[in-house]
Amino acid sequence: MIKYDFSLLAAPPAGEGEGDEWLNARRGRITASKRAHMILHSRKATLNSMMDEMGEELQHPAGDGFSSAATNHGHAFENQAIGEYQMMRLTGGKIDRNPGMLVHPDFDIASATPDFFEGADITGQIKCPYKLKNHLNLLHFGVKMVNSSYYTQVQFESFVSQRPNIAFVSYHPEAPATNQVYIELMCRDESMHAKFVEKLVEIEHMLVNHERYEVKKPVAGVDGIPDIF
Repeated sequence: MIKYDFSLLAAPPAGEGEGDEWLNARRGRITASKRAHMILHSRKATLNSMMDEMGEELQHPAGDGFSSAATNHGHAFENQAIGEYQMMRLTGGKIDRNPGMLVHPDFDIASATPDFFEGADITGQIKCPYKLKNHLNLLHFGVKMVNSSYYTQVQFESFVSQRPNIAFVSYHPEAPATNQVYIELMCRDESMHAKFVEKLVEIEHMLVNHERYEVKKPVAGVDGIPDIF
């Protein structure tokens, strides 16, 4: 088991972006987009692998990031999406497009990079789905029902930023004009935030003490075949 060295956690960079500083600051951390959903929904064996991976990340420089047709599509339309959002939210607060990477004040391993802040109490996330049907599903059924990982992500961003309100924005230029932008405003999910605290306390304790969750092994039957009957 690789030792998890908290002293190797990098300070979060100022401003927005996905450069080397941002990538290095993510190493060894539970981020809103990558691991927040895992800590609530994964099996113990998967969480053990996640903690091993976190320790390994601290030993190596960050890679070149990640990109795909879907992420490139999202980046291409993000500015247009926030512009449309501002037009529809004329009574909203001032938009800060560069909140930067944040670290929770009590859990140095918990981080998030919201897409924007609005006013003094809203954290925002923008999604520009590659497939039109995914955008329309969000529009018709809402974030929590369509994509639970999106819901966990924005709640973790609220948790890390300590902002009680959330703005989720989905945008697709090929949707009918009146449906190109979907805005869902939500509040912090107190029960989910309590679960974040519970899991982070557990995981941080195990990282500090070089422990892992106990995972039960299948009971072997005749000739080493698991006794599942």
